[in-house]
Amino acid sequence: MTFNPNEFLDTAGTWHFIPDWDDLVDPNYDFITDTQKGKGWANSAYAHELMSPPPYDGILVSKVVEEKSALRKKRTRELGVKGALRVRPDFPVMGDCGAFGYIEEKLPPYTTSEVIDYYTAGGFDFGVSIDHLIPGPDHPDRQLRYDITIKNADEFIRMHRKLKPAWAPMGAVQGWDSETYGVCAAKLEKMGYRYLAIGGLVRKRNEEITEIVTEIRKVIHAETRIHLFGVARPPLFDLYREKSIFSVDSASALRRAWMGSTDNFHMPDGDYCAIRVPSPEGKRGPMKNMPEEKIKKALNLEQKVLQSLREFGDHKTDIETVMGLLENYENFYSEDGISRLKHYRRTLEARPWENCTCPLCKSAGIQVAIFRGNNRNRRRGFHNTYILQQKFLTLR
Repeated sequence: MTFNPNEFLDTAGTWHFIPDWDDLVDPNYDFITDTQKGKGWANSAYAHELMSPPPYDGILVSKVVEEKSALRKKRTRELGVKGALRVRPDFPVMGDCGAFGYIEEKLPPYTTSEVIDYYTAGGFDFGVSIDHLIPGPDHPDRQLRYDITIKNADEFIRMHRKLKPAWAPMGAVQGWDSETYGVCAAKLEKMGYRYLAIGGLVRKRNEEITEIVTEIRKVIHAETRIHLFGVARPPLFDLYREKSIFSVDSASALRRAWMGSTDNFHMPDGDYCAIRVPSPEGKRGPMKNMPEEKIKKALNLEQKVLQSLREFGDHKTDIETVMGLLENYENFYSEDGISRLKHYRRTLEARPWENCTCPLCKSAGIQVAIFRGNNRNRRRGFHNTYILQQKFLTLR
């Protein structure tokens, strides 16, 4: 079964896309020995391969991101974008240029014909015209970047009409205030775009985004679809409903799993703090330059903490035993004086992994709540994405 972009655009609700950054885990990772069963793309799994249904409605692939990896570029060329992502033929994949990747350049590094060829050869379902981010209202090239975005959108849809590829075109909208965003959106709709992609929103406050979206919706037809780049924010759900936002994308929930300080394990009732058990032998982290004489002691403390957490997850030890070991280990490795022990206690008391319906919490249990290495942290990121997806389902 193939995907029909025009039928998709006739559906209702707000659809949740996730940007692809090659977020993969070893599906058979051994949490006891901390060893991988296999390495590389062929032996790793995406979130949508570990969860059914997937924890998002579609995937966004940026050309500028893909081109950073020769292997990834080769896979897409040989397998098509859906083969490279290992998704079903009827699962929507959107492509854009990734304007954030060339924000410092005077001009975008691509031509319209090059980008159209990329979307067509890759088997994308939606393709976004070439835009150029406007970093702020005082940027000296704001008008140039604005004009480039509009000119490229016009060239893009004209070429799309001529070539008639299977994928649907999306017009990229930029601006530096609500008025210029609205003017750009109205021009693109007049060109014939049915689906507009609003860029440059990631660093904006919710109030600014609300102003921009309100202005855009005011000057375009109700049936014209809107995608918001980088802002899958639950506090904006009322805006999504009121202004009929068709789709959004963001990797924030995923990234928060390892970038958040104390709010990196998401649940419907709030956020929890993942329990940090850094490896003494890691090339990164608080013990990366530890003297050899201290590594032996660190390894002993580390293994005691990991074992006690496993036992706690299995209801075989009490919280005070675990907290005592966590305190000893934190005192050993922490150099910044920041303690997260009270946050760890809250997590252990709540046992959120036991109250979660996601397949990863069911299979890995407490391991999802441990802040340590790619295979735990990204699983928690997949879990966070699942929690966000459950919220998006309320918008259908």
